[in-house]
Amino acid sequence: MSGPNWLSWPLAGLMVISALYHAVRLLAAGRRGRTNGYDVDLAHLVMCAAMAAMLVMTVDATLATACAVALGVPTVWFVHRALGALLSDGARGMIWPVQQLLMCAAMLFMLVVPGGAVSAPTSMATAGMNMPGMTVQGQVSHEMVGSTSLVALTSLIFVGLLAVVAAQHARRLRAAATAHVAWPLYAGLDGPRNPGGLLLAPGLSLGSQVAMSGTMIYMLILLA
Repeated sequence: MSGPNWLSWPLAGLMVISALYHAVRLLAAGRRGRTNGYDVDLAHLVMCAAMAAMLVMTVDATLATACAVALGVPTVWFVHRALGALLSDGARGMIWPVQQLLMCAAMLFMLVVPGGAVSAPTSMATAGMNMPGMTVQGQVSHEMVGSTSLVALTSLIFVGLLAVVAAQHARRLRAAATAHVAWPLYAGLDGPRNPGGLLLAPGLSLGSQVAMSGTMIYMLILLA
């Protein structure tokens, strides 16, 4: 995934820090007896690690497939969580699991769709090579143009949805910081008084998710 190094590398570093934070958060949760929330932390750990790699490395098909499989599990899990919340609490209860589902889906989209899909046809055409998706004269076929347009449209849809998610997380984070109290991510995650201390406080997790959403938006814009 190509982008300016002055932005991609700092974002990759931020994702590494976020991944380490969620790994430490998992350890702290086990030691302090927290019995829920592991699904969110595990999913965020995998997503942050994958984004860090995608920002600064050339992710081959094997690695992309492995990451997609790893993220497919939490994607299915959050679908289950969303449906369960709908049945038990109604549409309002779906908000939190759906937000997590959107982040997982965006990651799967970026892993499944090759990052070079937009720029590859141009370089092939310049070299005059006869490659799949091109005519004999080296021109990009209508199928390739249509596929590229679909990738761009899907990327922009994800950008809009993730912008809403990021805004919700930022609103909760601002409210928690203003009130100087722990704000539970959703009912029952850390408990009403957050006995786990700073590492398990929702504020840090919300801040991490704002950073994750912003990084995803940047990466999706590169695909568009």
